[in-house]
Amino acid sequence: MKLKLILLSLLVCFSAMAQTDPQVLRFSVSGTVVDSEDGHALQYVNITVQGQQYATVTNSDGGFIIKTSEEPEWLEFNLLGYKTARIPYPGNGSDIKVRMERNKLTLNEAIVISGDPYRIIDEAIRKIRNNYSSQSELFECFYRETIQKRQRYIYISEAVARMIKTSYAREPIFGDRITIDKSRVLVSPEKKDTLSVKVAGGPAQAVDLDIVKNNDLLTTKELSNYTLKMETPVMIGDRIQFAIRLIPTVIQPYPLYEGMIYIDRETLAFTRFDLNYDMRDKDKVTRLILVSKPAGLRFTPTEVTLRYDYTTSEGITRVSYVRTSMRFKCDWKKRLLRTDFTAISELVTTDRRSGNIELIPRKESFSSRDALSDKAIMDFDPEFWKEYNIIEPTESLDKAIGRIKKQTDRN
Repeated sequence: MKLKLILLSLLVCFSAMAQTDPQVLRFSVSGTVVDSEDGHALQYVNITVQGQQYATVTNSDGGFIIKTSEEPEWLEFNLLGYKTARIPYPGNGSDIKVRMERNKLTLNEAIVISGDPYRIIDEAIRKIRNNYSSQSELFECFYRETIQKRQRYIYISEAVARMIKTSYAREPIFGDRITIDKSRVLVSPEKKDTLSVKVAGGPAQAVDLDIVKNNDLLTTKELSNYTLKMETPVMIGDRIQFAIRLIPTVIQPYPLYEGMIYIDRETLAFTRFDLNYDMRDKDKVTRLILVSKPAGLRFTPTEVTLRYDYTTSEGITRVSYVRTSMRFKCDWKKRLLRTDFTAISELVTTDRRSGNIELIPRKESFSSRDALSDKAIMDFDPEFWKEYNIIEPTESLDKAIGRIKKQTDRN
């Protein structure tokens, strides 16, 4: 992701790489998802349409919108630690509130916890070919990047993407690529927000960070850098998950992960990774993520996190949601005060097709060093966005968009 915050004279830049003819999404439902006990909003809930391929995820306010080409019968809501919520389709254009119940395990947890985490991961690796797709699939995706300077948004971009995931029985990430069909970018026009930093990431994260497929972490040699600890099992929907904590125990010339790995107890499919880099040596993290910066600027990472979710449908487990967050401080050597920045990127798969899939040419695809704007050309087309599922903006993000637009109008 290229955090290039520069003064723009345009209000909003709409860009396109390839024209597509999406299915007309005539049916939509929006609403919020909350905890049934205390009513607080539930973020990052996976929402799917039973019997169809459409999906989305709730925002940090618990809000969502999902659109489909065919009238649904049921909507399904899944979140770690909660029972699956299934509701009948409430009608086109409906706005609903969904209450999810916390899922309390009733099995003998001591038996579940007693497993050997090394053996469980080893067996899960052996079952990757059985649990994941054996054919190429095309995913329609929604992608968003935001950057905050302290608590204020200064950069917002969104994109509709196509991602090819080839067979998990083949070599890691062979042919896996992502390209952008449409994108729009809004940047703060204030000079004080100008900063030019480039870090690894961007739309290619959903390809590069697929740990199940690009499984450098899941090798005997790499796992020897960690202690694996069984934690209390959790539920994702109606299914019990092994919860394995990853604890770095050695020093390497590159940063190690720490965090949680979740594995379905019955199928042994990897279902979720919640990881962050060990920040005890910030120089290692900097060398890994920083691509370029202006001379004289001090860049100090304080947190780098990854969440990679998979969902299972008809016995096949697939990527559903990817989120990375980077927190860092920047200051010039002659200044005493440092400024806090937060850069978040997230991708949700909204539709899927299989069968005769044409691979994305390499020249059209993104690499981890490509920013969203690197492959964009101008194309003002606001009506295009009405035909897509999106991650509903949070209230604070909506306000930020309005503020930046007003500032740009004045300029």
